[in-house]
Amino acid sequence: MTTTITAPTRNIALVTARVVAGLLGSVQLAGATYFLFIAPEEAVWVNLWLDVPIVALTLSGILLKLGIAFLPGLSAARRIGMGFVAFPLGIVLTLVKITAYSESESLVFLVFDAVLFLLLALSWRATRR
Repeated sequence: MTTTITAPTRNIALVTARVVAGLLGSVQLAGATYFLFIAPEEAVWVNLWLDVPIVALTLSGILLKLGIAFLPGLSAARRIGMGFVAFPLGIVLTLVKITAYSESESLVFLVFDAVLFLLLALSWRATRR
């Protein structure tokens, strides 16, 4: 009698999304660390009422992306759910940073957030089958 063991299939879209989220979150964390702690005089600050929520939401989005990539033991559904929260947060923050802070460089992050969203949507679709 032969025993057949089938290995679980890997969700390639989710693995790729985790890599993209990890890279994106790491780069954003490095930028936030630089402008908050190393060279705050080089940062563009508008006013306290706008800057504090923007920094807090930016750090929240970064932590969500790093969580998608690195938190151990999370199910695929939770990782995808975290990504679906991080995506609109990243889009809104990027649009605010472009308009209020004149950071046209943020468009690059907008593109990577869209790629991350696409990968998460594909991985969600793969888990639904």
